[in-house]
Amino acid sequence: MPSNTVISEDQKNFRQGHHLRLERFAEQLFGEKYWKSANTQSILFWKKFYIDVFEVLDSSVFQSIGAVDEHHRNAIQKEISQFSERAKELKLKDEIHSELIASLFRLNFLLLGREPYKARGKQRELSTFRTLTYSQTEEQLSWLLQGHIQRNAQQHGFVDSFEADYAFLEWCVENKRKRGDRSNYVDWVRLKYPDTYFKYK
Repeated sequence: MPSNTVISEDQKNFRQGHHLRLERFAEQLFGEKYWKSANTQSILFWKKFYIDVFEVLDSSVFQSIGAVDEHHRNAIQKEISQFSERAKELKLKDEIHSELIASLFRLNFLLLGREPYKARGKQRELSTFRTLTYSQTEEQLSWLLQGHIQRNAQQHGFVDSFEADYAFLEWCVENKRKRGDRSNYVDWVRLKYPDTYFKYK
């Protein structure tokens, strides 16, 4: 876009209206600095946020994905990095959002196993080249359970998350269990809070 092009107010501003999903997502990812960010209408503000989100993906995606072939890795990496590069050059709200939507759609397909392809109907076989499989270790389950109990401490009979963690420590002492062994946290939840355990098991 030529530098002397006048940008309309509509393209400089982004109104979320009464929906707070983007604000809540921003808070969830980056913390309190995005509290009440729904009131911020500057598209430059939100463009920076979009780029920051893609930088989180860029830094984290291959720490979370297990086995991946080089072609698949390169395709994912390229889609993530290209959005950040292209978005930095865009100034219009509609252009930025079009780029964002296309990149997110493509990433969804790539992370399911393959790039989008044309076929009859709406069903696609995305496991032609590789299969998406989630696995969970005992340690991962323990962190999942602990996070749930900390967020819902009062529902489990505790004043707060600190009291919940201390109750686990007391149980370890009473039962001569090692606090650092994450499988013991799973056992504690399974014995004391079976409803919570089976919600995630």
